[in-house]
Amino acid sequence: MYFSEDKISEIIEKNDIVDLISQYLNLTKKGKNHWGLCPFHTEKTPSFSVSIEKQLFYCFGCGVGGNAITFVQKIERLSYVEALYFLAKRAGISFDERINKNDLEEIKIKEKLYKINMEAAKYFYENIRENSNAMAYLSNRGLEQGVARKFGIGYSLDSWDKLNRFLKLKGYSDELMEKAGLIVKKDRGYYDRFRNRIMFPIMDLKGNIIAFGGRVLDESKPKYLNSPETVIYSKSKNIYALNIVKEIRSLKDIIVVEGYMDVISLYQFGIKNAVASLGTSLTAQQAKLLKRYADEIIIAYDSDAAGQSATLKGLSILQKEGCRVKVLALPEGMDPDDFIREKGVSAFNDLLNRSYSLIEYKILNTKKNYNLNILDDKVRFSKKLAAILCELESPIETDVYIKKYSKEMQINEEAIYAEVKKNKRKHISGNNRHNIISRLKKEGNNLSGQIIAEQKVLNICILYRDKSEYVFKKIKPDDFSKSLHEKIANIINLKIKEGKLISAGELLIHLENEKEKENASQIFNIDISEKDIELLDYYIDRIYQFSIENKIEELIKVMNECYEIKEEEKANKIFMEIMDLQKKKK
Repeated sequence: MYFSEDKISEIIEKNDIVDLISQYLNLTKKGKNHWGLCPFHTEKTPSFSVSIEKQLFYCFGCGVGGNAITFVQKIERLSYVEALYFLAKRAGISFDERINKNDLEEIKIKEKLYKINMEAAKYFYENIRENSNAMAYLSNRGLEQGVARKFGIGYSLDSWDKLNRFLKLKGYSDELMEKAGLIVKKDRGYYDRFRNRIMFPIMDLKGNIIAFGGRVLDESKPKYLNSPETVIYSKSKNIYALNIVKEIRSLKDIIVVEGYMDVISLYQFGIKNAVASLGTSLTAQQAKLLKRYADEIIIAYDSDAAGQSATLKGLSILQKEGCRVKVLALPEGMDPDDFIREKGVSAFNDLLNRSYSLIEYKILNTKKNYNLNILDDKVRFSKKLAAILCELESPIETDVYIKKYSKEMQINEEAIYAEVKKNKRKHISGNNRHNIISRLKKEGNNLSGQIIAEQKVLNICILYRDKSEYVFKKIKPDDFSKSLHEKIANIINLKIKEGKLISAGELLIHLENEKEKENASQIFNIDISEKDIELLDYYIDRIYQFSIENKIEELIKVMNECYEIKEEEKANKIFMEIMDLQKKKK
């Protein structure tokens, strides 16, 4: 579904942010803003501010901020598009949702597949209570009936076509059953895909049954059999039990395990934030889903070689998505299901509390490949260690690891530091070095008088249309020193040229990522007084003068480079540009 800019603006306009947020928490008006306890972190004193004037919220405690869309995304744990639908429905805004014939046919097929899967799930669930072997399996695994019911665990009969015949009586065709992955076509006709297996329904985030996983009761192969990819199911895009975990309001982290029974056993023991990846390792799509619901992900894959290999792949994918990642190390030969049933919930929580950080796990996983009593292995491990440590940005964290392993290996700390520095130099090309210096210069976090002046001007531009027109007659967006400030100034200036007004809340829809939106929310949370209006010319002048100084500095560097390579004519032209700029300085 495509949402036009005008439609998104209408959605924001018709969902007053104070009214919206008041449905979720108690707000008290103090001064211009409304205040309440932040729903995104635990606090006793209200630091969550909502501005009716700017249609923004911002928490001074945890730094979360945004507009009505951002709030709904976070509180309801919805995607951007889902949040827009949610708010549109709330405000009674309709869409022209004309769809073509093919799209309509696909929607109808999906609905039929959801229904046939539900019928199959009910059939499997009824079967389990009538089969002594299946009930014995659940009993031997210590599974309570209430938990089995919660996850819809069932049983597929040891028959070639019982499910096929059952579904035909319900009016479903062989073609649809095959599309759902419930039956398989052979030369002599169709037969049930799942036979003599404990059945685990797989659900999407809305609770629709989209597929099944089946585990054998005997020693036949394969041990696990899953539904094939269908119109409604792709194993790389879905996560087992996430539909249950996402309902946890105070969710801080998610534990990712390999198997259905791992999830179910943990749930029975009170650990209800576990999910399973539907394959041996996580995919980028699954990582995005997990990041939507929790920032910290703990991987608890099996301790065998395949599990450890999947862990390393998963760590890398989760890190790319911006998750904080930890690894729960299980004893050799055990999975989470074995461990919690044998050792208990206390011992599992102890392992959780001792989960390894990403770097720590990489080091330990590398270390086990070397015998540190052998000199050559010690040297090779030290080099691998340095390569891992060069990923760290914190000098303190680097120092801690170097001190720990220098003592363990009896290698001088300075030698490891030198190796780390050498690795870092390899990772920074000349071009990267330029970019890093430029970014640090342009995006420093120090709130100097210059930055405050820029933020005051941006707030005045949002609040006063006539003032914004005045500002952009005096200065240009690229006169702002921070890239986000320049981006915001460009958006405001563009709207002025289009003859449109824009609120701070609406402005956020033009920003690219969550971090930018949060930072912009912080910028627009600054109060503007009458004194600031009086000081507007001073703020504008400060921005302009700082911009000139920056331009002069950049031109001097270019001029010096030209002189070095003997391009004197070009250098002289640049010198004249510098002189012209110097005249504009006060």
